[in-house]
Amino acid sequence: MILEKRKVTIYIGAQPCSFYSDDSEEYLRALEQKANAVMRETARFSGADQGMNAFLSVLFLTDELLRAEQKQPAPAAKAKEPAGRAAKNTPRPEEKERGQISVWDILEKP
Repeated sequence: MILEKRKVTIYIGAQPCSFYSDDSEEYLRALEQKANAVMRETARFSGADQGMNAFLSVLFLTDELLRAEQKQPAPAAKAKEPAGRAAKNTPRPEEKERGQISVWDILEKP
C-alpha cells in the first residue's frame, strides 16, 4: 500500500515539530517517543539548558549512527546506566578511551 505524504506534527518536549511524511502513524509515534527519551536521558546527566541539551542529544545520536555505519562498538562509557545514577559517576575525560566523545568534553572548559 502506498501512503501519500501528509503534514504531521510530533512533540519533542513541549515543542511541536511539523513536517511532511509518508510514514505510518505507529512509526511517527515511536519516533516521537524515542526522541523524547533521548532528550530526557541527556538532560538527566548534562544539567544543560534546553538548547544545549538538544545539541548534546543530536551529538549522541550522530555518534551512535556513525559507529553503526562503521560497525564500531560503542565505548563502555556509553553503556546504559541504572535509572537514578548520579551524574558524578559519569566517566571523566581522563577515564575514557582514546577517540571517545563525552559530555564532559563539551561542558568542561580546557
